[in-house]
Amino acid sequence: MSQTPQEITKIRVIPSSESDFNSHAYYTKLLKLALDKTREQYGAAEIVKTEEMMVQDRFFIELNHGVIDVYWTVTSAKRELEAIPIRVPLLNGMMGYRISLILNERKHEFLNQDVTHFLNDMIAGQGHDWPDYTILKSNEMLVLGTSHYDSLIELLKRRRIDHFPRAINETLVEIETLQDDKLAVEPTMLIHYPSYIFFFVAKSKPALAERLEHGLKLAVADGSFQCVFESYINVAHLNNKLGITERVLLALENPLLSKETRKLTLPQLWQIKTASDC
Repeated sequence: MSQTPQEITKIRVIPSSESDFNSHAYYTKLLKLALDKTREQYGAAEIVKTEEMMVQDRFFIELNHGVIDVYWTVTSAKRELEAIPIRVPLLNGMMGYRISLILNERKHEFLNQDVTHFLNDMIAGQGHDWPDYTILKSNEMLVLGTSHYDSLIELLKRRRIDHFPRAINETLVEIETLQDDKLAVEPTMLIHYPSYIFFFVAKSKPALAERLEHGLKLAVADGSFQCVFESYINVAHLNNKLGITERVLLALENPLLSKETRKLTLPQLWQIKTASDC
């Protein structure tokens, strides 16, 4: 049975994990921001973490079974049929800008390479249930899929894959956090395709979806959304460390997007204006 807005008092979300590199804190902060912006209209609501961790495919099952209330993930047309998407990109489209992790000892192999070699000869690693796996394969890249993040790092070290594409914020955070001399940042390529992280809500909870969409749009309009984004990601710092604007751009198609999501228009990431009143 559907809830009315006033009945939404607890919002259950997934627990954090060691491999989320503070992203869980960021998304729950945005969720709290949306709830705070709509408190007067809808009432108070508390965010509660569940105990069980699951793989991505399982989240949508648990979402629609009422185990969790909100889930954040990369969108696709299929996922937007399984649950209600809140079409406010939580990372300003950053998920579509990707730079790979590679082995440090193989860095010379990636210098001065052409796009054709990168596409046709280098094996990328991705989670088998990530939309990115299908996106890369549909663009004729060689891709090996597995279930867990740690497995991908091990496959890289064992040379079963040649590179591990990550969103640019993930690339830098992970290389700095892992502190593994065997790993390095691929030096020349910037992969890009339209890709967005949305909040998703069960189809049985349209009132919650309405509240979150309203709250996020209020936060975007008054600049508070951008302030939270900048507290988590410093685009200028990323560009300085990774040389984003100096890289060879490899533009790919994303066949997984719905017609509605394809209508989203965002500036290039490095053109996003800094909020002045954070």
